[in-house]
Amino acid sequence: MWGCRLVSQMTKSLLVSDAELLPGYWRDPVTGAWCTLPWPSDEDEKRAIVRSSLGPQVIRWAEWKTDEPGLINPHTGEYWSFTPGQKRFLIMWYAFNDEGRFIYRRGVKRGAKGTGKDPFGASHCNIELLGPSQLVSDGRGGWTGVRHGMPLVQIASNSEDQSKDMMRVANAQLGSEAREHYGLDCAETRTIIKNSGGRLEVLTASERSNEGDPATFIALNESHHMTDSSGGTNLAKVARRNVGKSPRELQARMVEYTNAHESGSDSVAEKSFNAWQKQVSGNYPALNRDILYDSVESDPGLDFYDPEQRGIALDQAYSDAEWADKERLSAEIVDPDTSAADSIRFYLNGLAAAEDAWVDPKAWDVLASDAVVSDGEQVAMFLDCSKSEDATALMLCRISDGFNFVGGVWQRPRGKRGERYLVDRNAVDAVVRSLKDRYNVVWFGVDPSPAKDDSAEALYWAEVIDGWHRDFGKSLTVWASRGHSVKFDMRLSQPGGRERNQQFTEQAQIVVRQVDEEGLDGPLRHDGNASLRLHVHQAKKRGNPWGHSLGKVNRDSDKSVDLAVAMVGANLGRRLALNSGKLRKTGGAMFF
Repeated sequence: MWGCRLVSQMTKSLLVSDAELLPGYWRDPVTGAWCTLPWPSDEDEKRAIVRSSLGPQVIRWAEWKTDEPGLINPHTGEYWSFTPGQKRFLIMWYAFNDEGRFIYRRGVKRGAKGTGKDPFGASHCNIELLGPSQLVSDGRGGWTGVRHGMPLVQIASNSEDQSKDMMRVANAQLGSEAREHYGLDCAETRTIIKNSGGRLEVLTASERSNEGDPATFIALNESHHMTDSSGGTNLAKVARRNVGKSPRELQARMVEYTNAHESGSDSVAEKSFNAWQKQVSGNYPALNRDILYDSVESDPGLDFYDPEQRGIALDQAYSDAEWADKERLSAEIVDPDTSAADSIRFYLNGLAAAEDAWVDPKAWDVLASDAVVSDGEQVAMFLDCSKSEDATALMLCRISDGFNFVGGVWQRPRGKRGERYLVDRNAVDAVVRSLKDRYNVVWFGVDPSPAKDDSAEALYWAEVIDGWHRDFGKSLTVWASRGHSVKFDMRLSQPGGRERNQQFTEQAQIVVRQVDEEGLDGPLRHDGNASLRLHVHQAKKRGNPWGHSLGKVNRDSDKSVDLAVAMVGANLGRRLALNSGKLRKTGGAMFF
């Protein structure tokens, strides 16, 4: 019953199409699983990666195919053996360029419960402690791997107990032959290589006590549990700094071993996923593509409450984990005490929404489309303004079908560059006018920031907004509010503010229904922009007198949601324009 099966024709019709895969994802051609490891399909490309990687060398060492002792499987006592998926990860992780630099700076190995993350992470730690994992010149113009002279391998987790779990497995992989050959002294919180100074250790609970340790490799275990409140975020930052400042020849790095994170939890695992999404989105050309992200997930289009589809989903998520008890896992998924979100995260390796998430992030992601908006098409446009703290976000919504796409986003840069940041009103004005010239904007709403100009008592955006009113008023089919063609001020203290809040809240609830309930059967689609995706994922459900709207996790949070707000505003503008009676449809196109 639980053997690996092909996706049936009946189920294929329910699956998410390849065009709607997230950036960086590809579909396994046999199982239909969503995968992220950038493993090439071309045989020549595969051979090229294998030739330029220490992966085959460290795999041979771990599997006892060299003159030195390797690792053992503590459950069977037999020689250690990697699965095909684990081998592919190691080959990619240890890939290097012509200059002798590893291609990937940090990595994430994400999988469902029971797919062997702890044993694999432990084996990786032992490879870095004892295996030929340091890249050096082979003296013939090429590169090879040797053992580190004085390795410091560390395991960091949300708690010392979690770190000790991986440490216990790592020690169990070292048999008597290996312990004698390498001169090992194994204990609960550290393993020492006698007479060399090399060691594998568990990081202590206080991140400050670890600052400055010259680690050669760090494993972050269960990074989906590492958050600000638990102290895990600070510990991860220290770990990253410690590998980042190691000597060049060591090329110290860090890998996370994690379950799927809860969207909106702001965990280390979520931060790493978002950083990787930015790298692979194509929207940030200045970023290096140096995060290796390996995840095998069930197709989110499968209904795991249907027995046949649940079986396919488990085959996908557990891929080559032949030891997995899929009958037991199937029962756990549908256990009345297991929430749907936990079933998705822990057993299918998918991203599930937090309880207060505005929309289901997974449901949002599958609505990405590569639709093209032609010049001159009718659109509604909404600008959510800020002066410095939040993002200033511009969204457009096509009138004919409700397709949403990003017009622009302006946000405080990180670090010292952002210390005196003010959004450039002239730059925003130029983009707005350019889009107004390019498309037929029938409705334009602007929610001004309440912040005031430093040099005057007027609102920071007042002059720019009034300029748009004067220049656009005659061409806008429907005005944003009475007496002003573009101002859509949602402050309750302003005339009409309560009505506008009610309209916005109603539209926010419509969007939730379109995303979470109607999905691919509904009208809403978006351009898949990585920043829009991040803002939607970070948006939280917020109650008010008219229902549920959306907002940040709290007022002081730096997790922006402004593109999500602007997206709802643009959809509201579309609805107001269509309901105005001033637009008519002729021959498949909208006119006024």
